[in-house]
Amino acid sequence: MAGGTGLVGGTLLQLLGGDTSYHRVTSLVRREVPTLPGVALQRVDFERLDQLVLPEVDDAFCCLGTTRRAAGSDAAFRRVDLDYVVAFARLAQRAGALRFLLVSSLGASPSSPFLYPRTKGECEAAISALGFTTVVIVRPSFLVGARAQARPTEAVALRVGQLIRPFLIGALRKYAPADATAVARTLVRAAATAPAGVMVIESDSIR
Repeated sequence: MAGGTGLVGGTLLQLLGGDTSYHRVTSLVRREVPTLPGVALQRVDFERLDQLVLPEVDDAFCCLGTTRRAAGSDAAFRRVDLDYVVAFARLAQRAGALRFLLVSSLGASPSSPFLYPRTKGECEAAISALGFTTVVIVRPSFLVGARAQARPTEAVALRVGQLIRPFLIGALRKYAPADATAVARTLVRAAATAPAGVMVIESDSIR
């Protein structure tokens, strides 16, 4: 797994560490982080994932992601949300992974005029083209949960989302805030049940 220090990733690691269907769970990290029961931490340089060798794996989970503001530039943002994700997918594929599960974003589209959804869409397309037996793409809306590093703009958007939630019905339901724990549970469930091919789970289907 990559991205285990984020909002979804931290919860996902806890679930995977206690999942008896996996005999080993490895989290690739860039810095020292607290250990979790059932999870082995492997510190890596994400700029050199092409030089890394992993033991054989079945499933790869990717929750990597940042923001343009946190990254500091468009190029730095794309480095994390596109280049690192694809490099991790290729690493997992070399280790024998059959299934790749990716946290993307609501509205992801390679043709979007906006940086964030366009980068997410390009990432989805790149992962889907790698040839995994199964690719699961989860597209949550604004995430609900306590981050280690606050994102002020997300807090505002979340508050607005909570206010309008009662009015989000039918096709509009996918715009309601998504609970990070529910996203993590959806990933674990999809790893066990998703059929071959590319499966996209929109925000209103996250449980």
